[in-house]
Amino acid sequence: MFSYSNPVKIVYSKEKSPSLNNPSLICGFPGTGFVGKVAIDYLIKQLSAVHLADIFSCFYSPQITINQDGTSEIVKNSIYYVKRESKKPKSRKNISRNYETMKNTEQKVDNGDVPPVNKNIANDNDSYLSQMDLILLTGDSQPIVPGSEYVLTEKILDVVTKFNISNIYSLAAYVTGTFTKSPRVFGTATNTSLVKTFRNHNVSSLDTGNITGMNGIIIGLGKMHGMDGLCLLGETSGYVIDANASKKILETITHMLSITVNMDEINKRAKDTELLIKNLEQQMMTKANQNSSGMLTEGGQDEVQQIFPQDRKSNMGYIS
Repeated sequence: MFSYSNPVKIVYSKEKSPSLNNPSLICGFPGTGFVGKVAIDYLIKQLSAVHLADIFSCFYSPQITINQDGTSEIVKNSIYYVKRESKKPKSRKNISRNYETMKNTEQKVDNGDVPPVNKNIANDNDSYLSQMDLILLTGDSQPIVPGSEYVLTEKILDVVTKFNISNIYSLAAYVTGTFTKSPRVFGTATNTSLVKTFRNHNVSSLDTGNITGMNGIIIGLGKMHGMDGLCLLGETSGYVIDANASKKILETITHMLSITVNMDEINKRAKDTELLIKNLEQQMMTKANQNSSGMLTEGGQDEVQQIFPQDRKSNMGYIS
């Protein structure tokens, strides 16, 4: 099935490809805290996304996944799609191409051009965004062979570019090593026009660092193929599967693209994460240096403060 000359196999669920209206590609791969993975899988479930294809590869970690029904299968990445409106918007190659000239004023529209969009890429009332279809990419594993991310990403782009996708959005984690009750959302994009939209969505723009793995490579290679890309990163400690951070980037991406989803389940999972973190903090504080009366000593207080600083002035973290 696999060989060095053929390391990636794509299996489509149907012989005929769907007709999609200038879809956006949203990706979430497993990484620290499973922030992006939880978010994209939630979207797939809530939007009743339709399966398009599975991507198998010997580049993935050598393992199988066990399903809830007790069955197991080899790890894979999967592509889904969502058709949102029957009315087709006028074609445009890329939303962000027009940002610089849009500003907050209306513009004249030439034949064949797209009607002007508000400076806010994801104005909730933007009918164009609500008509755009979606392609959703999830995965059980990221490649573990050095450099194979490029090969796999090119294969994925070969599939999705056939649908004339407008933009690529990847969902990832910004790992700080400390717990927080109110995770922030950080972002980076492949052009300054997209970066300027961050302030409309309470996204903090990153100005240094690297994004490793597929979450970064897919928007980087997408840019080389003429597609603009944006990566949203939910702040997380990195110690737990962080549904709270996933919730934050879900709120951001759904607002950006005028996607309506029921958030009840993710809200519950976010509260479970908060409870888990609270229990972990209490356990660590109890363990940090307890005297015979069960009270923390002064030295123990200092140790807990180092583990769980409450007033961090630095925003530094690493990205996954």
